[in-house]
Amino acid sequence: MEEKLRKYYRDINLQELRRLFEEKLSKVPPTMEYVRNLLLDVKLLFRILYDQDFDLKEEARRDFISALLYFIEDRDSIPDRIPLIGYWDDYKLVKYVKNKHKEEIDRYFSEVKHFIANYF
Repeated sequence: MEEKLRKYYRDINLQELRRLFEEKLSKVPPTMEYVRNLLLDVKLLFRILYDQDFDLKEEARRDFISALLYFIEDRDSIPDRIPLIGYWDDYKLVKYVKNKHKEEIDRYFSEVKHFIANYF
């Protein structure tokens, strides 16, 4: 997983990341449970990353960006060409990042007074 995070990280303007992220979200149908969970998780990572009032640790920031870019970018592998099944590796990577940075995510929830999830 760490290798994927290093491979997909690049320094990117948050506005450009937001544009790419929203474009990708518009193309992913939330039909299977793990795909719905993936969408909720990437939205959470993006929200934390984009929150200018939250001082996200640098390692978490880099991993969040990497995971989001992995989700955004189209890869030309056999599983990724199969609708919905191709999101399984995205789901696993995002879940890995969430577990790795659980303390940062918990800290975010403890500092944000009014968190309202945007499910769909």
